[in-house]
Amino acid sequence: MSEKSPVALPAASVSTGFLGGNGNNASEARHERRILTALCYDLVGSTDLLAILDIEEFEELISAFQRAARQAVASCSGAVQVEVGDGGIALFPAEIDAKDAASLAIRAGLEIIDACRRVGSDQGRADLHVRVGIATSMTLIHKGDADTGRDNVTGPAFAMATRLQAIAQPDTVVVSDATRNLARRSHVFSFRGTHTIKGFAEPELVWHALSHKREVDRFFAFGRLSSPLVDREAELATIAEAWDSAVAGSGGVVVIEGEAGIGKSRILHEVRRRTRHQRAKLLLFQCTPGGLRSALHPLLQNVRGDLAGNEGQLSAAAVAEVFRDHDVRDPEIIDIFSFLLGAVGADPMLKEIDAEAMRAKANWAVRHSLEALCASGPIVLVVEDIHWIDLTSRQLLAELAQSARHFRALVIATTRPESGSWLAASNPRHISLKPLNREQTRLAIAAMWPQGKPSTSPELLDVVERMTGGVPLFIEEICQWMTENAASATDRLAQTATRSHASVFESVIEARLETLGPAREVARAAAVAGNRFNQELLRALLPELDDEIIANALDSLSEAGFLIRLRPSGVPVYGVRHALIQETIYNATLRKRRQALHRRLFAAVSRNRNLAGWLGTAEVAEHAERAGLLEDAIAQFVIAGTESSSRSAMAEARQILEHALALCERVAAADTRDALRLSAMIVLGPILTAVEGPNSAPARKLYEDGVVIARRRPVAERAKWFPIYWGWWFTDTVMDGERAEVVLSDLRDVEDAEVQLQARHCVWAIDFNLGRHDRCIAAVDAGLSLYEHGQGKANAALFGGHDARVCGLAHRALSLWFVGKPASAIHSMSEARSWAQQTGHAGSIAHAYLNEAMLHCYRRDFSMLRSVIADLRHLTERHYMPALAAAAQIFEGWCDGNAGQVESGREKMRQGLGLHGEFQTPEDEPVYCGMLAELLTRTAEVDEALALLGSAVAQAEAGGSRFWLAELYRRRAELLLLKGDAEADIIAALEKSIAIAAEQNAVPFLVSTYETLQSSGLSPELSSRYRDRVERAKSALEPGAALIVNPESAVRH
Repeated sequence: MSEKSPVALPAASVSTGFLGGNGNNASEARHERRILTALCYDLVGSTDLLAILDIEEFEELISAFQRAARQAVASCSGAVQVEVGDGGIALFPAEIDAKDAASLAIRAGLEIIDACRRVGSDQGRADLHVRVGIATSMTLIHKGDADTGRDNVTGPAFAMATRLQAIAQPDTVVVSDATRNLARRSHVFSFRGTHTIKGFAEPELVWHALSHKREVDRFFAFGRLSSPLVDREAELATIAEAWDSAVAGSGGVVVIEGEAGIGKSRILHEVRRRTRHQRAKLLLFQCTPGGLRSALHPLLQNVRGDLAGNEGQLSAAAVAEVFRDHDVRDPEIIDIFSFLLGAVGADPMLKEIDAEAMRAKANWAVRHSLEALCASGPIVLVVEDIHWIDLTSRQLLAELAQSARHFRALVIATTRPESGSWLAASNPRHISLKPLNREQTRLAIAAMWPQGKPSTSPELLDVVERMTGGVPLFIEEICQWMTENAASATDRLAQTATRSHASVFESVIEARLETLGPAREVARAAAVAGNRFNQELLRALLPELDDEIIANALDSLSEAGFLIRLRPSGVPVYGVRHALIQETIYNATLRKRRQALHRRLFAAVSRNRNLAGWLGTAEVAEHAERAGLLEDAIAQFVIAGTESSSRSAMAEARQILEHALALCERVAAADTRDALRLSAMIVLGPILTAVEGPNSAPARKLYEDGVVIARRRPVAERAKWFPIYWGWWFTDTVMDGERAEVVLSDLRDVEDAEVQLQARHCVWAIDFNLGRHDRCIAAVDAGLSLYEHGQGKANAALFGGHDARVCGLAHRALSLWFVGKPASAIHSMSEARSWAQQTGHAGSIAHAYLNEAMLHCYRRDFSMLRSVIADLRHLTERHYMPALAAAAQIFEGWCDGNAGQVESGREKMRQGLGLHGEFQTPEDEPVYCGMLAELLTRTAEVDEALALLGSAVAQAEAGGSRFWLAELYRRRAELLLLKGDAEADIIAALEKSIAIAAEQNAVPFLVSTYETLQSSGLSPELSSRYRDRVERAKSALEPGAALIVNPESAVRH
């Protein structure tokens, strides 16, 4: 066609295979009325091009354009019916909904424009342009006879599309008003006025189709639906019952279970068709084999969009746009999902939240998202192939499934057998798809036999029925193969008559690929690439094939039904049509060839991540592993684990890193193996301490193994492995200082300020717990002098979950109080609070508040303590910090008990201590036990108080938290006096207390124990022994602040 000579269409002919209806009824009708959409395209100025180009160059240009146009139409489920010169007319299938057909036609038109630009660029013709017209109308289909296999189609859409094309501007798609009305929800349009169209009596509203709004779901965007639905009415009735309940307001879950190829997706298509008029939304999520280790992989694939220009990373703005498009507008929900998806620009404060808190937030976000989705009407939400679901998605789907009953939502999950039991808590309806029986198989064979192809013989029908085992996908592939290779089909099938169904399927797939020449190798590369690939990626996998061969192979594989087009416009992106087809082609490829292809993919993607931006780091690592590149695979898995951990996907992070450690065992070189193991342990350690607890066996074992490896590495490397040393110290169950001394000794010669700072961080924490307060203060002073030279705040999350300076200032404050310098202690604690707030790091702020509360507790300053309790409460409202909430309750109970509410304060403390024990944070428990013993004494529960003190003393002695031991013994002596116990026991407790206080230079306890000793009148010898020491301590007390603000009332003996 040219712009001066638009094509005339006296009639258009199409095959019955294209326009065929559903089931057998369609074939019985001689004439049918259908709504069809027609597309007309024409190159602009082709006559002028002919005048300036050599005839062969012109022919080559037109051929390339027509090939690209056919591909664009086919990728959107259409078929070019008339091709004349530099243009053509296409129809879009009658067997799908008219709205979907109109939307797909517009996509095809936009793709034709993109294809024209690409062809022009490839041929060096910047002046190559195309126009597209699209129209929709009622059409009369006259069924053809059996000899020709052709139908005659009559309707105004063809002429209207041709006329609209003629008035379109270059590189635009112009559509009729009927087409626009059908596709208005999926595309954006611009009004182009009312036009009088030649041959039409009424003026026509003309629209310019600008862009696509939303995806047509995969059943149509990915290609034609070819397999019929054979006798699944019982299953559909179960789903209909669940849907009716959801529409009425009581949602539910349906789990469809069946082997690969059994027809799960075909059932979903029918659900999609039958719910169309009642539902407000249909949401489809697809799990894939490569997404098992990628958190929220199904959701990520749905929202990722075009990744070019951002190194394949998703932006928080893109997530927000997608969620708003689906009526989820709550900023908190969007922030949570942006963070979980690892989007660039996500709220950094969410990194401060621990894994359990993030899980709670994610569950909340799922429930409220579902509420927003259902606000405009009932919805169908489908998650396919949950046997490949990642752990985070599994958690959220379980939450969503349990929440569905409260909303107008039908949740459908498909899975292979025995993989969906974890959804049992949502009380789902189960559908187990069985293979078709003999008669159903014969019906399916008859229905799937391509229109216009000679019918198969009864003998071959028997063979096919036996070979397929009633699996619809097997039936479809064998029918297609037999019609493509009728001459050899009988012999080939006879040879496979005794083999398994899966083996037959593999043979059929291979036989079909044999006839496609170079496309066979492209199919193998596609199976290696995974569930998504483009021509550029295949070029990297197959450098021996030129672009034209690969492009033609993609066309052939698409036409043969092996591949589907995933991206409706722009640069084509493909996938294998069915996971079982991909698995079959992959497994049939020789192992060495698979390894070579994986190696090429890994190398190409490592050079340019934008080449396959949809691949996550864990998927890239899997390609390296399958390529046999173990060291590269381990390195990538460590990066993937780090990424998952950074967005609180702890389950995936642990799974990935434990897999990396397992791979390390296969590395032959011991030196390389050790280095790789340590790199994985550094990341896995904090995950285990967060998930299992710092005193858990898995965390301790990992760090103990890690230190053994680290200590045999060269000294020059030890700075690199310092987190292993830190974790080894941190997970020690006995705080005796031995491990801290090892850390200092092993790292003494390491010239790294941050390492030296964190080594002293270990030391001052141990020294404080052991009551070595002068050494603690010295270690803090030495460490903080290194703070500015190291990474400081940057490592807050890595070492103890808080900033080192905050920790140092706080511990110095507590130790200063112990050595009799209360004013300096208050000042240092004020610095710790101020610095914590400057960091903005929740863990550091919590650390400062908790230690500040402890200082006020030491000083018995109830007013200041209540102020800090309020800060603790406010912090726990914003962050999930159960240990902090328990501490706040303990402090509050103690304050209440000292304000006259002894019984209620005591109960509050008991509850808080019960919670505190669940979080494996024993360091401050001796203090809390002493506080509770004080209240128990006031309620005359002396025996319980003594038992509590005895337990606290034993725990402090065994665990190394000795800083409060002197006070525990002093309080024990007070209670023994109160009971009138033997003087020897009382004196023993007092002697133990004052000796420990003197040894630790714990001035407050030295003074208070001496005063108890004096008031008791017991052991003048003991009093005399410590009199001078106590007097010196009193005279050395720092002025400016009280050591004890509200002294405890004396116990009456």
